[in-house]
Amino acid sequence: MASPRRNQPAPTHKPRKQRAATADPADEEWLTVPEIIKNLKIDRRTWQHWVSRGETPPLHRLPSGRYRVRRDDYQAWLAGLRVDA
Repeated sequence: MASPRRNQPAPTHKPRKQRAATADPADEEWLTVPEIIKNLKIDRRTWQHWVSRGETPPLHRLPSGRYRVRRDDYQAWLAGLRVDA
């Protein structure tokens, strides 16, 4: 006996939506920890040490457990670190 699905067309799948080439302006207000580490040219362990001592800009924890830093907070934190020689 033939399968009833044999004569039916194959199911079609909707293509996934592609992300827009332009970045969302709201995304540019936040920095990820890897972006900060790369910008500062420091080791991840150094960053973790600073976090444990409370020496980082304010961190915002996402539901996923990852952290983000507001760009304005980061820039203010950097300005506060400057030392006049």
